[in-house]
Amino acid sequence: MDIYAMTNQKGGVGKTATTINLGAALAEFGRRTLLVDWDPQGHLTEALGIPESQDGRTMKGLILDEWKGDAHELVVPYREKLHVLPTNMDMFLLDKGLYASQAREMRLARFLEAFEDDYDACLIDAPPSLGIGTECALMAARRRPGKRAGLIVPVEAEDSSIRALRLLLRQLAILCDTMREQVDIVGLVPSRFDTRDGEIVSSMLDAFRGLGEPPVIAEIKKRTDIRKAWRERKPVLEYAPKSEASEWFRELAKVVLAA
Repeated sequence: MDIYAMTNQKGGVGKTATTINLGAALAEFGRRTLLVDWDPQGHLTEALGIPESQDGRTMKGLILDEWKGDAHELVVPYREKLHVLPTNMDMFLLDKGLYASQAREMRLARFLEAFEDDYDACLIDAPPSLGIGTECALMAARRRPGKRAGLIVPVEAEDSSIRALRLLLRQLAILCDTMREQVDIVGLVPSRFDTRDGEIVSSMLDAFRGLGEPPVIAEIKKRTDIRKAWRERKPVLEYAPKSEASEWFRELAKVVLAA
């Protein structure tokens, strides 16, 4: 199972929408895909209209060894090749429990081992923070022999995004050095922007494109179809399959599959 973490410590950058729609595109290409709602705020679970996992039978419970059940019991089939591990309100207590756990940075990675033979791809919707939850997502997406993996970083076309990206890269470098692991950045995905908004947007897009590493691998502009699909609790590829937005996510999936 290839594992990718959708990560940025800034909120509101399009992480969840990118996770859902990239997942839908991978499923459309025939990849059995698992979406993991690792954000305590539960936007992915809510966006797809999926009930939260039951109290006592949750990801948090399994990861902290508070529940000894089968991880497969938590999976919700959303579409034929697109399944979801939903969150629960108890995820707000996860960080506190992780800090008191041994090998805490690897807890999510070990949890996901249960699904290695069930799915071709796993997308983790990471929390908007620099905390231990994000570090777990980074380690789950570490480089592994014979597998594709890495980070996909949605970014906003605004001034604060460069600083946020630098903070993420610094955290990643320190974590990899400490854990003696390698985590690749697949690329940046500027999202939720409108080029008609003027010089700030255009200059930030030029700045992202000019970085070279990590590369810009897709650009997702503001589109009504994406907002309407969210309201209908569907991927835009299902809501408006022939739309421009759907094609952007298909192209992003092609990049990911070729990485």
